[in-house]
Amino acid sequence: MCAIRLAIYFFLSLLIVSCGGGGSGGSASSQNSASVSFSVSDAPVDSAQEVMIAFEQIELVVDDDNSAIIDVNDGQNDYVQVNLLDYQGTDALLIVSDESIPVGRYENLILHISDESGVNYVLNNNAQHELKQPSNKLKLGEFEVTTEAVQSFTIEFDLRMSLVLRGNQGNNNGYILKPHGVSIVGNDEAVSLSGTVETNLFDEGTCDGDDTSMVYLYEGSGLDSTLLIDLVDTDDEEFSGDPVIPDGSIEPVASAEVGESGTYQFGYLTAGEYTVAFACDGEEDDSIEYDPEIIIPMAPTVDYPDDKYAEVTLVQGVEGVVNFLN
Repeated sequence: MCAIRLAIYFFLSLLIVSCGGGGSGGSASSQNSASVSFSVSDAPVDSAQEVMIAFEQIELVVDDDNSAIIDVNDGQNDYVQVNLLDYQGTDALLIVSDESIPVGRYENLILHISDESGVNYVLNNNAQHELKQPSNKLKLGEFEVTTEAVQSFTIEFDLRMSLVLRGNQGNNNGYILKPHGVSIVGNDEAVSLSGTVETNLFDEGTCDGDDTSMVYLYEGSGLDSTLLIDLVDTDDEEFSGDPVIPDGSIEPVASAEVGESGTYQFGYLTAGEYTVAFACDGEEDDSIEYDPEIIIPMAPTVDYPDDKYAEVTLVQGVEGVVNFLN
């Protein structure tokens, strides 16, 4: 699965009217508002030609009694249909403009997906398969709006985590798009990471040159290299726990495929310390189960040019770079 970044901008402007008592504890209030934008970023499945999804509404939840719905449409339909693979890197698609919302903390941002037949699908190997979402909603969690600047957020879809096949390629039961692997990042704090992997590393050791090479990203530094594992989702209904995940294992927060040119990229990350690791057999990673056959080469030092391993501190305004050189 490749690592691609998509941005779909949502410029929101909405006054949330309280249905209950007055706001408190930092929740969004109608007394102050701020101009806000939301974007979407993704990392899709490797072989897909299209990942089509139709956004119908955006719901902003203040609390159990207070929320607001923003209708999304393209002028002809009561939804906006987007091919997630059309917007890579920093490309953006504006779908809601010139809006404002009250400042404060929101408990949830929910994307409502159209239930119209045929508008959500994955085109894979020239065959079209249904794309479903639980309850036609994607609940993305909390975020905060302030008056410090024009607020801009990116909703990051790591489709290697959030897009899963039900069944198998021989018995395809469609795809599920789930919230796992989807995050909200404030663009004023967002950072990026990119780099190059020397192509001769694709044939080194257990690598045979034909495997899908991956770069895995882990939060933090000084991590125990023996505990780093591939993508898993223990909350997925099809998670079996076999093979058993070792105690204390550290899961990646993102992954990126190394392209044919030997480059990779992560976009819209939160500033902080990260561990970056290269693996040449990432095609075995199914994103739900622990895959012990995936070798994530690590080393006890951070002299990463020779170790396929790096620790990096990402700071706002500076593009992070980690190259894996032989």
